[in-house]
Formats: sequence, C-alpha cells, structure tokens
Amino acid sequence: MKSVTKISFLVFSFLLILTSCKRKSSNDDAVGDPILSLPIEEKTFILLTNTFGPNDPNAGGAAALFQLYADYLPGRIFMMNIPSQDNPAYKAGVTDSIMMTFFKKPPVPALHLNNEFVDLDLAEKIDLVSNRAPKAAVNHLVADKGDYYEVRAKLKILDFFYTSSFYITSYLLGDFEPKDYGGGVNFSTQPLPGVTEISNGRLSYALDIKSLRDTSRVVVRKGDPVMHYRVLLSTDSLAFAPGLLLDTINIFGRSFDAGDIFGLQQTPLRFKLPKTPASEVAANLYVVTLVFRKEDGDQQIRLENSFQTRIR
Repeated sequence: MKSVTKISFLVFSFLLILTSCKRKSSNDDAVGDPILSLPIEEKTFILLTNTFGPNDPNAGGAAALFQLYADYLPGRIFMMNIPSQDNPAYKAGVTDSIMMTFFKKPPVPALHLNNEFVDLDLAEKIDLVSNRAPKAAVNHLVADKGDYYEVRAKLKILDFFYTSSFYITSYLLGDFEPKDYGGGVNFSTQPLPGVTEISNGRLSYALDIKSLRDTSRVVVRKGDPVMHYRVLLSTDSLAFAPGLLLDTINIFGRSFDAGDIFGLQQTPLRFKLPKTPASEVAANLYVVTLVFRKEDGDQQIRLENSFQTRIR
C-alpha cells in the first residue's frame, strides 16, 4: 500500500515538473557528477573493531588478529581501532560517543564484529554475518579539501522498512608504526611476551600465525613489523557517533522502499573529516562509511553495513 502511495506521489511530482516553466534546473549541473555512476556493491561487509590503548602491549596482539581475520574473508572485512585512552593526541573526539552508543564501554582491549561484542567464536560469527542478505549498502567518494577530507556517500536501501531509522556517517582512519612521532603523537608499544618482541630496534612479531582458512599458509611471520591498523582519527559526527539521521532527508520519514538511493542531488550525504596532527604522519589513510539502523522497540543502534577505502 505504501509503495502505491509512493508511486502516486512521484508521478504527481513528475507532472508538476512537466507543467512548470522550462528553465535551467540545478539538476542540470549534476549530469556529469561522478556520484551518479558510483557503483554500490550489494553485499554484506563486516567491520571488525577493537577498543585499545596504543601504548598497551596487547595492542600488538590485536593487530595480528586484524590481519588473521582479514585473511579469513578477503575483501569483505574492514578494520577500525578505537583509541580509548585519555591522550588527546590520538584519541578522536567521537570516541566517548562511540563507546556509549554502540559498545556500552567494554573492557580494553575488546573485539567487536560490527557493533556486537565477540570472544572466541569470532570465525563463526563472521560466517554467520557474511551470509546475511544486506539491508542497505554504501559507497563513497573522497576529496582532499586542504585542512579536511570531504566525503560524499551514496546509500542504497535493499529491503522494505516501515518503522526504521537509518543513520550514516564517515570516519577518518590511519595506520601507524608503534613509535613516538613527537608533538604528543605517541603510538609506542611495549612487547607482549610470546607474541611481540623488539628486533633490530622495531616492534616485531615473535611467532608465525597460520591462516584460518588454509593452514598451509602463514598470515603473520616471525620478524614481521607490528602496525597499529585503521586507528580512528576524526569525524564531523562528534555530538552523535552514528551521524546523520536519514529520516530528516527522506520525504517518507522512517519508511523506505527497496531500491531507494540517497546521496544524489536532492538528498546529498556529505561529511567533513578534519585532518589532525596524527593523520599527517600516518603511514596510510582510510575512510570508512558506516550505515546504522534502529527499529521501533530496539534500544540499540545496530551497524547495518560499511565500506572502507584507502585514500593515501
């Protein structure tokens, strides 16, 4: 019924356009807009997150787990490290909001698959979640604007929802060597006996770690350098970590149809990710865009899907 109403509304809107005076529309300027042809992969991606302190010896072990599980499902698992210590040099302003909104202030370190806490059953949870049909999917374009990165997201709804709220946001992430960069940006990490060690002046792995999907392969080798992967650096969703409430730009409010697309000319999804002292010294930079959903009666905002790209 709702779909019929929606179609009628769209037809009525189209007739109004046809009967209006012919003039140049702002849509004419969007013909060559790359967001129009930006593809969206309609599959479930998994965000593996860790709450950690970069100076905690356990951080090296968590980095190895990131590599291990990224190898378990190649191309489908993204990473995000959420610094939880009170050091403003690397703790993003959105950290506390993330902890309170999604993770309910878990112990540190703590691994989450999307925003659900996981323990030793991580591989089973990955199998379960990766086989789910996605409810929404997203992609993005990123442009360097000098003192910030502009993200333009494109979101596609893949199912029918009548009482759902969707949220969307983007975060800036970076990879770092475990060292003191100076200027208050200190990612140095002490060795964890049996897991990491100092070799040739660098924090390195002290053991081989075999692939979970092919035990004849080694994912992490003894002597490989340790990195802090995908550390959360900045966002413009400081006040509310899930970001923009899609209801505010959807003409049907909390009602969505399969095939609805947001992020084009009439429903722009733009985010400014400020550069920071840490982002300027990062070995690599990434942008991750997250889509959350909240149903009536559900107290938790759940991560529906994500997409992550390297930008430097």
